[in-house]
Amino acid sequence: MNFHPTCKDPKKQRTLCPRCLHWDPRPEEGSGPGFGYCVRRDVMTRIRCECELFEEATPMKVEARNKAIYGQIPNEGEEEE
Repeated sequence: MNFHPTCKDPKKQRTLCPRCLHWDPRPEEGSGPGFGYCVRRDVMTRIRCECELFEEATPMKVEARNKAIYGQIPNEGEEEE
């Protein structure tokens, strides 16, 4: 994996984007490996190792984001009112 060119210190080189709540790795036409879509920035970008918008994608945060986007999905066996 290539690190973002702004990462000069090898000790700090971490690929943040794949662990970020705002990262969408969907393939876009013309984009190569190491590229994805940043929802917060609203741009296609390389995977970064430094980002002021980074937010760890914990299971609770991912679930909350999905509820905000898709609404509450009833569990199997539950009836909608």
